[in-house]
Amino acid sequence: MSVIHLESKKLALCPKYPEESWRKTNPEIFFLPQDEVLNFQGHSVQEKLSTFLPWKVSYRNPQETLAHLASLKKQFGEACESIFQNDLNRIILVEIGHGIVDIYSSDTLKSTVEFLSAPFEVKSIAPKSDIGFALANRLKASAPHEIIMKLATLGNEKPLIIVTNHLNCNFSQIYSTFKLILAKGSQAELIIAEGNSQFGILRHTLVLEENAQLSQLWINITTDDEKNTNSLFEREVNLGENSKFIDAQIMAPHGNTRVTSNVVFTGKKASANSSAAVVATHGNFDYEPIQEHKVPQCNSHLNIKMIVANRAKSVFQGLVIIDKEAPQSLAMQVNKNLLLSKNARVDASPRLEILPNDVMCKHGSATGEIDAKQLYYLSTRGFSTAEARKMIIKSFVQETLSQLESESLLLNAAEHALETALNLLPQA
Repeated sequence: MSVIHLESKKLALCPKYPEESWRKTNPEIFFLPQDEVLNFQGHSVQEKLSTFLPWKVSYRNPQETLAHLASLKKQFGEACESIFQNDLNRIILVEIGHGIVDIYSSDTLKSTVEFLSAPFEVKSIAPKSDIGFALANRLKASAPHEIIMKLATLGNEKPLIIVTNHLNCNFSQIYSTFKLILAKGSQAELIIAEGNSQFGILRHTLVLEENAQLSQLWINITTDDEKNTNSLFEREVNLGENSKFIDAQIMAPHGNTRVTSNVVFTGKKASANSSAAVVATHGNFDYEPIQEHKVPQCNSHLNIKMIVANRAKSVFQGLVIIDKEAPQSLAMQVNKNLLLSKNARVDASPRLEILPNDVMCKHGSATGEIDAKQLYYLSTRGFSTAEARKMIIKSFVQETLSQLESESLLLNAAEHALETALNLLPQA
């Protein structure tokens, strides 16, 4: 990894483009006419309601957890039931949909879990983004309350939180804001499976307090019958001192999909190791990952791989920000893309904004097609062209799961989700 010593007080290593010149998907698609906008309960936002109702939080029979996990089959395939059935005693299932939050939690958990619905604070995920702030205002108009979950674990207990966000939606519009606060010294695993509708803005926030540890699997897999969608997914991760965040993302979008993720370091010696596998076969997909270092001695790593087929178009807009008060930071951001069609397209724009002198940073992007030499080599070993192609594609993205703990349930779930996404690719 290269060491960068900067003498100037302010330097952006990549040109700073005007807001709209690099934004490939028109953000105005997320601003419906006012008279068409619904709130998170399916009512028009123009209705004269004296107060907005909060999310209705209901605790359900924990014995029904496995049955309700069946909604995840779209993400994990038929293996869904076998993945989770042996870990029901540590699962907290949170189903979000249409103004209601249903919670299924094992009676044997010793951890302290608290849920509440509170007013949503308007904030842009991308720093200093006017369009991001405008989108946040539109989200607040439709989902004025935020679902907040506070978790404090005891001993070596490691709960598995599964959040299904509008997976079985009946509305043309979906909105929600979810926040998980992981208490000091706590540890947990988290799976968030995002749903789709004709139009949707879904946001979640993760707050890791001092010495907290969280591993996340973030999934959105869209099937062929949901092509005409406009989906905006937003995430902010706030890392306290000595906290540790491990993250794997699996996206198989359709229609117009935009993902913005900002990992913010607010405590010293925090670390984040993130990866993403994107399988784009239709529509437009924009991904804007941000690593924002505000304090010194933090470590962030992002590895994103995109597979783009048919006439799909993907955009990577990576950004690493090292504030003046964050020397001795280490940041890495790598993007690699595999094109499976002459009509597929990827636009990559990795960017760095670095203010202090004493930092170590690396970023880069590469795009290419399947190597004919690799296909030939595998054919000489007895594999058909289709088999060889499938092996090369799978090995290309399999690396994105390497940071997950070996033989863990989270890794098992991620492998099945990735297989489900790869099955959406056109056959050779």
